[in-house]
Amino acid sequence: MPEREVDTTGPGAPIETVGDHDLIASDRVEGTSVHGTDGSKLGHVHNFMVNKRTGQVAHVIVSDGGFFGLGGSRYVRVPWADLAYDPQLGGYVSHITREMMDERGQISAEDAEMQIW
Repeated sequence: MPEREVDTTGPGAPIETVGDHDLIASDRVEGTSVHGTDGSKLGHVHNFMVNKRTGQVAHVIVSDGGFFGLGGSRYVRVPWADLAYDPQLGGYVSHITREMMDERGQISAEDAEMQIW
């Protein structure tokens, strides 16, 4: 069996490494911040959708958290391939913008899951 190591250098949750693969539990992905390419925080991962036949993550639902967390959240579906983890930010970087969040944001996560890009 490959040796297991835990990387505690990044902000937030440790990432468990098995062999040459980085693994992270699904509940550790949900809630992780999402930033634009300029580093500005756009929101966080609300949840992600897994293809039940292939086991591959298809997309994530990003939430902006609403107005000071008091409601009115907007949700946007983002392809998983568009996210890259940045250990300096402690979150994912995406090509989505604040304008895209505002224009394409849905009022429910369920509506965002059905959104076509």
